[in-house]
Amino acid sequence: MLDQVRDPQTTRPGHRGVPDPFRRAGSPRSVVVVPSLTLDSAGLAKLPGANHYEERMLFLLQSLRDPGTEVTYVTSAGFAPEVVDYALDLVPALPRGHARRRLTMLDCASREPVPLTAKLLRRPDLLDRVRAAIPDPRDAVLVAYNGSPLERTLAETIGIPLYAPDPDHSFLGSKTGARRLFAEAGVPVVEGFDGLRDTADVVAALAELRARDSTLGGAIVKLNESFGAGGNVLFSYAGAPPTGLADWVRRELPVRAVYVAPPDTWENYSAKLDTMGGVVERFVQADEITSPSAQVMLSPDGTARVVSTHDQLLEGDPKQIFVGCVFPSNPAYRLPIQTMALRVAHALAARGVVGIASVDFVSARTGNQWRHYALEINLRMGGGTAPYFLLHGLVEGEYDPATAAYYDTAGAERCYFASDRVYRTEYQVLSPTDVIDTLVDNGLHYRTGTRTGAVAYMLGALEIGRFGIVVVDETTTAAEVKYRKMLTAINNRARAKSTIPVQIGRA
Repeated sequence: MLDQVRDPQTTRPGHRGVPDPFRRAGSPRSVVVVPSLTLDSAGLAKLPGANHYEERMLFLLQSLRDPGTEVTYVTSAGFAPEVVDYALDLVPALPRGHARRRLTMLDCASREPVPLTAKLLRRPDLLDRVRAAIPDPRDAVLVAYNGSPLERTLAETIGIPLYAPDPDHSFLGSKTGARRLFAEAGVPVVEGFDGLRDTADVVAALAELRARDSTLGGAIVKLNESFGAGGNVLFSYAGAPPTGLADWVRRELPVRAVYVAPPDTWENYSAKLDTMGGVVERFVQADEITSPSAQVMLSPDGTARVVSTHDQLLEGDPKQIFVGCVFPSNPAYRLPIQTMALRVAHALAARGVVGIASVDFVSARTGNQWRHYALEINLRMGGGTAPYFLLHGLVEGEYDPATAAYYDTAGAERCYFASDRVYRTEYQVLSPTDVIDTLVDNGLHYRTGTRTGAVAYMLGALEIGRFGIVVVDETTTAAEVKYRKMLTAINNRARAKSTIPVQIGRA
């Protein structure tokens, strides 16, 4: 068993008695889901189909497998009926009708680009309907993608507790706050500087980093409050002089800055830097670089546990944009990653943080030696949350911390290959039903008998040609093979519905 934190000091008074939505209830409870992405609007604008991210939390319908659980799910503009029906069909060993009776879907009838939570707060009529759907507020909980002042206000307005990191802890999720927490927890970090207040501090840090190591090829600048690599800038030291480094960096930074998530300009980026502050870190190079991540759950009783480690699938130049993940992570390092993530989780729990969070790492192999560095803490759900909880809901097994692997009830290991960015404009001709039928027609759909197969999600994003997929199998290799078969089948379906040629490759 993982070490657990049960000191009363680890739980904030406001979180005492919060029902844990991710544990079997055994008694009546109400789960209110508000999947609002209350994040930096400029960063959200760079995410294709961000308005459909509200569908990613449909995995919470798995909680309906408890006959005493009722779920109220609030959206901006509603989901297609077939999307909701499909999510209900994935609830194991339960007739859809039984689950449907305990599900209340509400929408704000609004597609405007403001957080869903803000839309709900200005709708007293909907707030009344949410309250009416809760038999007993003492057994209810609000589950959110992240916890901002808006989510806290919503929880107080409805009169139920919030299961998400409290906004008072937001500094711990900043780039500077994370580096400092890592140091306190004894977890290695990449060489660099944090607490940088503005562009001038960044210039000085970049110059000092190169002065320490004249062979250093590059560095990364990160905005404190950014997410998904959207606030990262690469800087190359190629041609840097041996003296006068600060002046050289000051002159070269605006023209050499490479934005990991374009488009952007130095004028815009530097203005954010002067407002948010940031960190500077050396760009890690080695024979092999991977990007493992660990998800942690911080329960209301103060318990801290790791629920998964996975290797992130990244794209872009360099590869820093999340497009999917493979679970579990590489056996060469999954246990060390789990150990370091657990240290971070304990440090978060000691401050009273509640909810789901993740810790991102960079792993560097030189020869046969791996080195691991913690990069950031995401005090929110992430791209790996839906795949893991879909696996957990479907297979109904357990994550084993002794091996950092997941096993079904018969003791057989289960892995997955997942992507929420299966994304081609040619897929716009497809409907959610097309994708579901394609999985079934090709024998790729999830089957309870074998506890293997593919499950689709975020199907509403097909309007821009995007959706998500989780392929569960006995090994990560088998899961990836089935994922490739799924791509071929989807491409064939798209080709059959359109005269536009479709290129087959990694989505």
